[in-house]
Order: sequence, then C-alpha cells, then structure tokens
Amino acid sequence: MAGWIWVLIPVVGILCGMLAIYTEHRQKMAMIEKGIKPEELRRAERGWREGMLIGGLVLIGVGFAFLIAELIGELSQWLYLPGFCSIFVGIALIVGYYLTKGLKTEKTE
Repeated sequence: MAGWIWVLIPVVGILCGMLAIYTEHRQKMAMIEKGIKPEELRRAERGWREGMLIGGLVLIGVGFAFLIAELIGELSQWLYLPGFCSIFVGIALIVGYYLTKGLKTEKTE
C-alpha cells in the first residue's frame, strides 16, 4: 500500500503544473478579449528590483540563523551547508540588485 504514494506524488505534481499552465492561459485569453495586452502589464509591473534586494536580505538572514543555531546549539554540522548556501545566494541577489540599478526599461509606444 505504501508503494502507491511514490506513484501518486509525481502524478499530483504534474497535474498541479498542468492546472497552473491552463489557468494562466485562460487568464491571458481573457485579458486579450478585453483588449489588454499581457506584455503591457508585465512592463507596468514595478518592484522586481526591490524584490531582489528584499529576497537577498531575507536569505542572508536565514543563512545566519542556520549558522548561529549550529554554533550556539551544536545541533548538527549539516546546518553549515544550508547556512552558507543561503548566505551566498542572498549576496548574489543583492549584487544583482546593484548591477541592475543603472538599467532602464524599454518603453515602446
């Protein structure tokens, strides 16, 4: 009986992915029917750079939390790996934020 769960997990994952793709397609079609171009909305969205900065800071905080938990609590040496991975991914996001600071978005009218 427990063997079925290993078959159902990928099937459910694939079905969830297909449902997400289908709903996104339906949403785009509804936007096109109302005269809204999906590309224009994507250009109008702001805050992706700020999201990179916030995400980087959060990941650095999570990484330091893993490292401090390991140092203070002496829980497991395996906490070094997610700690350092989180810190370096966070640093990469913050560097990406500052590298894209000078970029201007293209506006076509």
